[in-house]
Amino acid sequence: MSVAAVIPVKPFAEGKSRLASVLADDQRQALIRNMFCHVLKTTLATPGVVDTIVISRDEEALSLAEEAGAHAILEAEISNLNAALDVARKASVVLSASGFLVVPADLAKLAPTDLSAVLTSIEDHTSKSELVTIAPDGTQHGTNALYIRPPDSFKFSFGTNSFEKHRNIAIEAGCDVQIIERPNLAFDVDEPDDLNNLDERFWQV
Repeated sequence: MSVAAVIPVKPFAEGKSRLASVLADDQRQALIRNMFCHVLKTTLATPGVVDTIVISRDEEALSLAEEAGAHAILEAEISNLNAALDVARKASVVLSASGFLVVPADLAKLAPTDLSAVLTSIEDHTSKSELVTIAPDGTQHGTNALYIRPPDSFKFSFGTNSFEKHRNIAIEAGCDVQIIERPNLAFDVDEPDDLNNLDERFWQV
């Protein structure tokens, strides 16, 4: 199994707008940067993830990715998350990946064991069908991890109610679908209340 993981990253200055009411700009950008670095480090440390791809319009994020040993792709100025993931997926095919793992950049509690659980959820699967594993967020509305095998077997639909959309797309496409729920995968940082559950290291400017 050769898995390529992708971390899509908004420019640090543009991310997490819902936190702008409680955080100064420099605090918010530091938080976004630190969460991204945590997710990047975690993904690189996960057994089975052979290549990690970061796609972003943020030059600093791309530099951090390259310094850590990941592949960096400059996202087009006119783009969106789903389009960016399609670009990264094409890169994974060039890298000869057998599977493609999408990991958001705000999973502050993520550990290698969580991503390993996603990958191993279907490793013993003998079906020749296309395979999809989805980890929902805590509200069961968003998608906090998405693993597809092979990489070109699925249409991305990140946005409102992406968990349900991704599950339905996979079912309609005839994919074998696994849903995996783990506390660390369910926790992301979107709302001010989420800040109460963060380690102090994420506030370092």
